[in-house]
Amino acid sequence: MKVQKPNWFSTVEVRDLIQRRPWSLLSWSAGLVALSFIGYYGILSIGNPPANIGAQFVDAEFPSPSISPWFYGKPITWFIYAAFLYWSAGLEAQRIHFLNFSERTRRFLFIVTALVAFGAFYEIFYNFMIWSALEVLTQSCSPSPCSPDVIASRWPSLPKPLNLVFVTKVVILVFSLSVYSLWFLFRIDKEIERRNPTPQAAFSRQELYGADTVKTAPMTRAYSFAVTTNGQDPPDSPQSK
Repeated sequence: MKVQKPNWFSTVEVRDLIQRRPWSLLSWSAGLVALSFIGYYGILSIGNPPANIGAQFVDAEFPSPSISPWFYGKPITWFIYAAFLYWSAGLEAQRIHFLNFSERTRRFLFIVTALVAFGAFYEIFYNFMIWSALEVLTQSCSPSPCSPDVIASRWPSLPKPLNLVFVTKVVILVFSLSVYSLWFLFRIDKEIERRNPTPQAAFSRQELYGADTVKTAPMTRAYSFAVTTNGQDPPDSPQSK
């Protein structure tokens, strides 16, 4: 029986992988972090469902302030940072594939992304307006005024109200991803134009549109009358009587 040594990655291979695919490694790492936050706090809410949708991602702090009193944040905040890195680094990793897309496909992706950005831009203002109004009107919590983290919106009609901190940060994430995607597609178009410059037209604009070119007759040089008459005064023209 032969025992085979496991084939672990050496330091040189790991360094080579990082140099060859840095954007892919960053994207997958950030994606795993985002998935971990969603999965962990989602599982915790199964046994103890929150009163508001998304409240479990807002009420907690990671890491706990007792462990790290100077550096901590809400799970939804860590999630949107990791999700943005996952998307943006993933686009950069797939840049070669986008360069091979047809112009029609790239135009379609640009329009769809702009539509998503338009919808998310409206939702940002809507959520902040509802948030500000409920902050003033809600006085049922203790201590008063209510903490912004516990305010929830009942619109649209849902089985449970939406936590405004949670939904606002998610909408801002969608808008940020759309804006970065639009900028990424714009850079792709510019690079394709740089690689494939448009050749200059070999014909003039009039010939290109089939218009008749007006050709002027060459002008002859005007000679002085004094030169042709050798400096003599011209004879008087006979007048009719």
